[in-house]
This record gives sequence, structure tokens and C-alpha cells, in this order.
Amino acid sequence: GIERWRTQVKAHHSQSIAAQIDFDPEQDFWQGLAHKFRDDPYRLNDPLLVRLEKEFTGCDSLLDVGGGAGRLALPLALHREKVTVVDSSESMLKQLKEASVESGINNVEAIRSLWERLSFNVSIHSGSLCSHVVYGIEDIETFVRNINRFTADRVIVLAFMRSPQAHLEVLWELIHGEKRINLPGVPELMGVLWEMGMIPELSILETLGPHIYESEIEAINDLRKRIYVNEGTEKDKDLISLLEVHLSPVEGGLELVGSAGRTMCLVRWKPNELSRSL
Repeated sequence: GIERWRTQVKAHHSQSIAAQIDFDPEQDFWQGLAHKFRDDPYRLNDPLLVRLEKEFTGCDSLLDVGGGAGRLALPLALHREKVTVVDSSESMLKQLKEASVESGINNVEAIRSLWERLSFNVSIHSGSLCSHVVYGIEDIETFVRNINRFTADRVIVLAFMRSPQAHLEVLWELIHGEKRINLPGVPELMGVLWEMGMIPELSILETLGPHIYESEIEAINDLRKRIYVNEGTEKDKDLISLLEVHLSPVEGGLELVGSAGRTMCLVRWKPNELSRSL
């Protein structure tokens, strides 16, 4: 339940910090990456958007917790009175604001804050969305309680069955010489929700194919950041050497071995009066 989640996240973060030579707690992790999380708000035939529109039928206002650059918030705003994005990343919200202006969508409000440390009230929204955010939240109880507090009708959480970077555990162990402590995923989230008195429903959306990199350089740069390897170090030499084995050529680029089979899930629940007042 809650304690297992908290312990696992704390251990993961401690291990990540210990692996970094130049750890900076104030650093915005998404700096330089945020632009990759934008998408055309007017895109058609996106199966995830189609599903979310169906899930949020009748919701005239949405809260997107950790909504980042607005990949989902902006298209969902086209059919709603209001969408509020709460995110802690300045670079993500900068992309959101730019995308809002460029696409002419002006009913999306951006609030910069850690959701579990929200220091002010936001208005109650009909529905709430939280897409691939929960994994690294240590205080998951407050996080969920805040979602319930500001949601009138329904909550949708998108998450992988296993946390998104769990497939990097083999590389991590080979580089750092210790077993990777992965972040929790959907099974652990269900345990948290049950302990908090929720009645969550779980749907499997899709099983993704492998992660494809366009080039070896792109793969090395991405994995340095994800596994905390500094360029030019001994561990960097090890990483480059290992990728000769762990990258396989496929159509469209290079496949990271072991990255296939990630199962994406949708978890939904209705905030009840008890959970909102806890």
C-alpha cells in the first residue's frame, strides 16, 4: 500500500542521487527536452485522445496534473470551457504557453507547482487527468488526496504497468554495478488507492513496441541522461561499448534491446465524499 510505495520511491531517488557526480536539486530535469513533449492540438485519429474524450464525456472543465507542454491538455481544451495544467517544470510550462499562443487556444491556464505541495486552492474541476506522472511521487497519499479534493466527478490516471524506465535496469546494473531499484507502477498504485478507500477500475490500453532511436548518437545522449553517466568518464566508455550489443538495427533506426512490451494502462475512479474530506 502507501508505505510500500513511499519506501520504494525514496530508495529509487536515493540511488539516483548517489549515481550523479553533479546532482543539483534545483535543476529542471526537462530543460532541453520539453519541446519534445509538444504535439499538434488539432491532430486527428489519435487513439488515446479519442479514448480520453470518451472518458471525459460531460466534463466541462479538466485539471491536468503534471500536464507539461500540453500534449493532451490543449486538444482536450478544444471541447471544454476550461483546462488547468499544474506542473512543476518551468521549461514544460514555457512550451505549453508557446503552444497555446501558436494554436490559438486560450482557455488553458498554467500553474507552476508541485501537486503534492500545492500551497493554494485551485477551483474544483469536473474531471482530472494525470498522465505518466505518479511513478516518482514519494508522498503519493497527499498527491491522490489533492486530486480528489479538486475533482467533482471522475479521475483518469495513465501509467505503465511497470515504470517507464524499468527496461533500463540491465544497463544500469552493468554500468553502476548494483541492482536498479525501479519506481512503482500500476500494481503498486492500485494498492495505494485501495488502502485510501478508492474503488479504482483498471483498463489495458496498449502494449508498446520497442523504443527506437534515430541514431547511435541520439541513443548515447539520451541514455547518459537517464542512467546518469557523464561524458568522457570510464562509465561513459562502458556505456558506449555496451550499446554495441544492446542496440539492434531495425526499420527507422536502432532498437534498445528489452524495451518492447511496455503495457500502458488507464486507471479510473470517482472521488467520493469520504476521500475528499480525508
